[in-house]
Amino acid sequence: MPRAFPMLPEPLSATAVLPFEKGFRLEKADPDLPGVSIVIPVWNAGPFLERTIRSLLMNDLAGCELILMDGGSTDMTMQVVEHYREHFTVVVSERDEGQSDAINKGMARAKKPILTWLNGDDLILPNRLKVVREAFRDRPGTKVVVGNAYLTELDLTPIHRFNYAPERLTFGKLLNYTMHHLVQPSVFFSREAWQACGPVKHELHYAMDADLFLSMAGRFAFEHVPVDVAYSVYHSECKTLKKRAESLAELALVQTMHGGFKEAEITLGQLVALYNETKARAEALEASAGAGNDVALLHRKLNAMARERRHARDALLSASADLPA
Repeated sequence: MPRAFPMLPEPLSATAVLPFEKGFRLEKADPDLPGVSIVIPVWNAGPFLERTIRSLLMNDLAGCELILMDGGSTDMTMQVVEHYREHFTVVVSERDEGQSDAINKGMARAKKPILTWLNGDDLILPNRLKVVREAFRDRPGTKVVVGNAYLTELDLTPIHRFNYAPERLTFGKLLNYTMHHLVQPSVFFSREAWQACGPVKHELHYAMDADLFLSMAGRFAFEHVPVDVAYSVYHSECKTLKKRAESLAELALVQTMHGGFKEAEITLGQLVALYNETKARAEALEASAGAGNDVALLHRKLNAMARERRHARDALLSASADLPA
């Protein structure tokens, strides 16, 4: 039976209060459920982290642990962490070598049989950890569990719902990752799967999750739980948005590492399309500059687009050079 929702700490920011807090009732997890270690790698996540933490606290965390790995933030990240400090098993704040390094260091500290990581701007939906844990308990031998997920705007307005099905969770499908990618916070894996396929590659900065999940899909069957588990929040500070060209190029390299040469060509095709789209936008702005518009503003936009074009071009050339002939 659901029980009354224990009071959350008062938020540091009113914007951190989640829309599903009102009227929420916590579902108690059975005491025999396997525990989950959730690694939270962050760096300057202050504007978003409090919502992430509050989303986790809307789950029964008995038998679970939260591991916060901060890369030496200079914003209010650690102030937020201290406000919720009692809920963390481990808090580390020190310079690291990027997200992959933070994930690996966090996993090295994890003690529970189920593992995942949660970025400091994403959310786990209420009472969903219980569903994931039940799947591991009730399906003996399970190594990876995938739930449905939403891609949302910063205000949590849905952009797209990822409704998975077992036939989409195979290595062959996932290799075409731009068409069949997984939403990382909705993926949970066993310690055995991590030991077999991890750690995440230190040199990857954008597609480390794709690389890990493809490795796991090549070894293990993925189990699907047909419920919405997570929100992946899309905003202007997301590195896969700010560095779209670099992330596509890195994904293509990951696909080739797993034998997906044709799939990498599809990904590089998206990179070419991004380059051409940016070029067309820049040319349109150049044309409109001659029509009496604010030339200074247009030049600022053009300079920004020129940088984007150079990033796309450089990433494309780098990725193409590493593809087999």
